[in-house]
Amino acid sequence: MLIGSEADGAPAAPAPAMPLQTFVNHLEQERAASSDGLRSWRSGEAMELSAIGILGDAVAPRRTLGEALRIFARGFPVLQSNSRVSLEVIGDEAHVCYRVLDPRIWPRRADTELTLGLIRGICDRYAVPNGAIQDLCFEHQPDRDLRVLARHLGRTPRFGQDENRIVFSARVLGNTLCAEPGGDAMASSKRLDGALIELRRQTPVAQRVHELILSRMDRGMVNQSHVAAELGMSERSLRRALAAEGQPFHEILEECRRIHGFALLVRSDRLFGEIALLLGYSDQTAFSRAFSRWYGASPRELRKMGAEEVSVIR
Repeated sequence: MLIGSEADGAPAAPAPAMPLQTFVNHLEQERAASSDGLRSWRSGEAMELSAIGILGDAVAPRRTLGEALRIFARGFPVLQSNSRVSLEVIGDEAHVCYRVLDPRIWPRRADTELTLGLIRGICDRYAVPNGAIQDLCFEHQPDRDLRVLARHLGRTPRFGQDENRIVFSARVLGNTLCAEPGGDAMASSKRLDGALIELRRQTPVAQRVHELILSRMDRGMVNQSHVAAELGMSERSLRRALAAEGQPFHEILEECRRIHGFALLVRSDRLFGEIALLLGYSDQTAFSRAFSRWYGASPRELRKMGAEEVSVIR
């Protein structure tokens, strides 16, 4: 999924997985060096599903857009770690959301534009018109002329939102593939399932807990029983597994609160009391004490440091 000269030429031998931070930084540098405001988005739209390997193979033969997007969301972890894609139908709207879970990986404008462009490209395979798009949101703030993307999509995006998402009419989820499906849907789905099982087997429990907490933290309090249930484990089994890896649950939870809370302080205008509740603190005082201990500065002082967040997060 690299953009530019490194994506050209004859196929090379498989390379080791690129760290997510390195990947995002690379895309950001490519974007900054280009005068084309649609470079990242168009690269995502034009990407062949075969370029994303086993996930693309599983998405390609799906007969309806709804099936394709659900497979894409479920299988996204085999393509990119520490990230999440979701599809949710709310009333007559379909929301496709994308997040990098680690708040320390920032900025990530190009990565978001590439991924949402890829999702839009999947929609194109099912003849979804621009008119079906009802909303387009980005976490980051605008940094370029918005008219280029607005003209391309037929809609002006909203920036500084809680997550990156495309919202379109839920009716188009029933759209069928424009071309005859290629590949064996059942066989490719089994291969994807196998890859997800193997990924789960290889991923330390502590890492899975960390990612799960970050993915759920904005939706209210996260506790050990909820996490154990999500992982299909008993609380006792979860405690034993984390103890074997030397990372108790409370330490992982504190780390997630620290990095996610900092991001909320410097990238949003949420009230301190609201942030405290989102992070699972009983009150604002406990939240303030924790952040003063971690950073040597109060939440109010940290918010004023917003522009210097790279040097503050540690």
